[in-house]
Amino acid sequence: MDIIQVAKHAKVSTATVSRVLNGFPGVREKTALRVRRAIAEMHYVPNPNARNLRVGRTRLFGLIVSDVNNPFFPELIDAFEALAAAEGIEVIFTHTNYDLKRLHSCIRRMIERSVDAIAVMTSEVEEEALQQAVRAGIPVVLMNQRKLAARYPNVPVDYSAGFREALEHLLSLGHRDIGFIAGPQSLNSARGRKDAFTAALKSRGIHVRKKWIAIGDMRVEGGRKAMETLLAQRPRPTAIVASNDLMAVGALQAAQASRIHVPRDLSLIGFDDLPIATMVHPPLSTIRHPRREVAARAFDSLWKTVRGDSVEDDSALQPHLVIRNSTAPPAQLKRS
Repeated sequence: MDIIQVAKHAKVSTATVSRVLNGFPGVREKTALRVRRAIAEMHYVPNPNARNLRVGRTRLFGLIVSDVNNPFFPELIDAFEALAAAEGIEVIFTHTNYDLKRLHSCIRRMIERSVDAIAVMTSEVEEEALQQAVRAGIPVVLMNQRKLAARYPNVPVDYSAGFREALEHLLSLGHRDIGFIAGPQSLNSARGRKDAFTAALKSRGIHVRKKWIAIGDMRVEGGRKAMETLLAQRPRPTAIVASNDLMAVGALQAAQASRIHVPRDLSLIGFDDLPIATMVHPPLSTIRHPRREVAARAFDSLWKTVRGDSVEDDSALQPHLVIRNSTAPPAQLKRS
């Protein structure tokens, strides 16, 4: 028996059950009564750790990201730390290196450090790892984990909005043959971006060609290899969208190595709007991921939860296309 089952029985979030168990304010008496009734009916015995009033004891938040070497995350970490510092809260962070097993140990170490709350800002999440925090009475918030959103606070990002803008831009230039470099499909975020891209194509009546979708590893080298695969196709796409900027940079390198000019011979769009997007030649058109807004929403969710306030904003954040110099009308390509 665990707190998740109690939450399901009472038809509330695990955070609400934790607040009732720990005596936090901010829970309506009618809701609290329903939670206590569920606890009694299910003979739930709380973990003693869950009864510790953590807020004010450590004033320490945990932050877990996927890869500290990925330029996507430093800006998110910086924004989260700045907000925490303004409230007198320290932040410890670690990364999973896209490994679910490491997520389990990362959360365990956060619990051992007696953090007040944990922001799990990773591409990969499994509920078994999160249950460690739940059993210890520690609130968590996730980034864009829609399948878990009903049970855990979540910061949703509408990838489809950004891909629709990218597709409309390419269509306006005259492109119809559009390929995609996806991330590893074992990662929730990579699957989400691939699904959003293919949905955008289908919404405009464009056939999704499986041979024009290559898989990379979210890093520059993976983008280079995926681009080499796409460039070998006959016919090949006239435009390619990458699942993140690092792979887009690798794709750009592969194109240049093959003496294919971007954007004259091939248009290229990335995703995330990392600083590197403006440092390459040509500067990359890319879909801007609202990283600082994600950090702000995640911190706000945790801060309100530990104070016992209600968390109401669950609207999806919207990525937007930033047009630079890596897209142009398609050249007349010789088909073979």
